[in-house]
Amino acid sequence: MEKKKLEGIIEAILFTMGDAVECSRIARALEEPEERIRETIRSMQDRYKAEDRGVHIIELEDAYQMCTKPEAYEY
Repeated sequence: MEKKKLEGIIEAILFTMGDAVECSRIARALEEPEERIRETIRSMQDRYKAEDRGVHIIELEDAYQMCTKPEAYEY
């Protein structure tokens, strides 16, 4: 799967689920290796940080969750 499409689907999964989603569950749903999912999410985390986005992706053990950045809580 093309990287941009993979990122978009992962973003949609994390946004829709709201809670942390295990890497293995994302990998199974997308029929991609877990390592590719981890690499893609790390890339997304870096990009969100560089672009100073209002959300970020956090890692909780072997799961990921999309959250509001603490700096945006007051809004």
